[in-house]
Amino acid sequence: HWIFQWLRICEPNDSYGRLAMFYIYICTGTFLNDIQIVLVRLVTLNKYSLVEFNNYPFLSKSIREFWGRRYNRLVGILLKEAIFDPIRRLPYSSATVGALASFIMSGILHVHVAVAGFGASSPLSPFLFFILQGIACCIEVMCPFTPPKLLGILLTHGFLLITAPLYVGLFTRAGPEFYEFNKPLLFDATWFPKLPVPNFCPK
Repeated sequence: HWIFQWLRICEPNDSYGRLAMFYIYICTGTFLNDIQIVLVRLVTLNKYSLVEFNNYPFLSKSIREFWGRRYNRLVGILLKEAIFDPIRRLPYSSATVGALASFIMSGILHVHVAVAGFGASSPLSPFLFFILQGIACCIEVMCPFTPPKLLGILLTHGFLLITAPLYVGLFTRAGPEFYEFNKPLLFDATWFPKLPVPNFCPK
């Protein structure tokens, strides 16, 4: 709620400060959705469970780990079962081809969001964002060494932050009306405690 309110009152832009704020918001805000997992397990006496939306994406040591196992697992599982696995099993195909095809499809889906939802003038930037993620994953596979954990985390999130303006900029450049129609759960609840919002905006 604190990050959301801060984003809402600050001037829309695609500065790295605002991008970092939005990244923290989407990675932490989804924990509210995980409450459903607890409720389903309680009601069904642990017989059923839901897939969590995120799995601590901050801890990703590689781009492959970020997209494949930690961030937006619902879409990740869908693309794996519908695109990656069928293409990987084709004759003369490979996991690399399947991964690139998955990122191309993800790019097409996000282009639709960019154009239909945000009125983006060109579909190139959001599509390029996901193509770059796919290329980065392929480079990681061919890399002859694995960096130490801390270095891997820094490299991963550095790459994500550098490429983020291509797609995430659509959200950080969005005006107050976007945030007005996408409030987090319990945001308007008067009984819910609110932290004071800083009187400055990151640049």
